[in-house]
Amino acid sequence: MKKSGLLLAAAAVAGMLLTGCGASQKSTFSPSVSCVYVAQDGSVSSALVKEYEGDTVNSKDLQQYLEAAVIRFNQENGAQGMAENKMGADKLPASLQSVTADKGVMKAVFDYASLEDLIKFRQTEDNEDTSNTVTALEVSKVADADAAGWLAEGQFVKADGSPASAEEIKSDAAASAARISGGGNIMFSGKVLYMTEGIEKKDEYTVTVPEGENALVVFK
Repeated sequence: MKKSGLLLAAAAVAGMLLTGCGASQKSTFSPSVSCVYVAQDGSVSSALVKEYEGDTVNSKDLQQYLEAAVIRFNQENGAQGMAENKMGADKLPASLQSVTADKGVMKAVFDYASLEDLIKFRQTEDNEDTSNTVTALEVSKVADADAAGWLAEGQFVKADGSPASAEEIKSDAAASAARISGGGNIMFSGKVLYMTEGIEKKDEYTVTVPEGENALVVFK
């Protein structure tokens, strides 16, 4: 994945040198790769993750830089000039959920009111996030996905890579299906059960969708 302009700029503020990053093995959204996170209700978040060298990180400057970028984006999109969602208030187009710099890894996690806001924030001059190229994402229960024809759109495999039929997939009524266009690492709130053939499974909760491809992932 390419590096994000937002974290590169934030890293400059904090005096860090950035390199690569490792893979996540956790079910909660505590990523160690840049990714888009998808919950069962269809809400989306994103994470930008970079490694750095050296021990000196000005956490205050880092936090302030990222907050300023989020506030500017929200104001430009007609929302309040805040960086975090407040209980009882309308959900902000983008919010800074957390930012950490520890043991050589910097992580910034953002929440969004919609996928459209994620895409717009990714494309801002402050951000220029090229860690994902997701252009469309829908989440539905498996029964609704089947009724909409999603399960007729390709060949599927189980999490272990063996073939899976549409009948087998739709038998799990409690599962959710995510229909994705674009590319990047996509992490889910539940374990990946089935996916479109050709999609790379990185761990129990994460897949990589090739740039420009369409994918269906079933998770629970």
